Amino acid sequence: MLVVALEEIELFNAVGLVARVDRKAALKFATKLVTHLEAKGLSIFLEPKLAKHINKTEAAMPLKKMKADLIVTIGGDGTILRTCLRIPKPEPPILAINMGVRGFLAEVNPKEGLNAVNMCLEGKFTLERYMKLASFIAGTRLPDGLNEVFITSHTPAKLLYARIWKDGEAVAECRADGVVVASQAGSTGYSLSGGGPVLDPEVDAFVLTPICPLTVFHPIVFSAKSTVSIELLKPKRAVVVIDGDYQMNMEPKNPRITIKKSEYESSFVRFEGNFYHRLKGRLLFSRGERF
Repeated sequence: MLVVALEEIELFNAVGLVARVDRKAALKFATKLVTHLEAKGLSIFLEPKLAKHINKTEAAMPLKKMKADLIVTIGGDGTILRTCLRIPKPEPPILAINMGVRGFLAEVNPKEGLNAVNMCLEGKFTLERYMKLASFIAGTRLPDGLNEVFITSHTPAKLLYARIWKDGEAVAECRADGVVVASQAGSTGYSLSGGGPVLDPEVDAFVLTPICPLTVFHPIVFSAKSTVSIELLKPKRAVVVIDGDYQMNMEPKNPRITIKKSEYESSFVRFEGNFYHRLKGRLLFSRGERF
């Protein structure tokens, strides 16, 4: 993770909005925010589904074409991850307004949303930049993941038998329900639930965590300079899931996926607090949640 000083940040002229359209509160806030931004003379881009729901179809713009100076997400971590998968690279900064369950990556709640946007426009913030994971199958690049790359058996409830490679050297074999390769940001997600460690954001590394291994197999932390490959041994079919959103089948003719640090990053607007403040407040202590 890299924290960027204010003087390095350019201010914004075009703002993109992405929101959960299944939450009335998210749609209500998005409508209010569009009015607020238009009053300030800014260009607005809306994800097509959102544009349709709030009757602003003239501002519709697919995520893959949304070349904004700032992206505001209104939802939870799933909304953020979906956005980071699809927006053009290099990615603009993201201000995440939490309307999800935990919202670990999100920065502010809806009550603070308009004030947070104003602070962004005034340059009163810092940026946290997180590494992403690049994945390749037979030379084809998959979308970069902010959180994790998950490989699991193509057949439900069937064990995956895989060999792990680091920089061309076989380092381990495992039988498990699946294997997660997670970044620093992703180490607080699925990997953590599978028994993996939390990676300090200042540690330039990623972690490989087996999910429900048949035998004892502890997570492995790799340097971000490493290139890690997972070779399917049995079965030679699997499903790759990136950030819980993008899916691709692995077939016998191409039974290996290679993962390394991407040249691209995701950056998040921050106002106060730090990684451990969010970790304690949102993950390490139980709190009331709604789904």
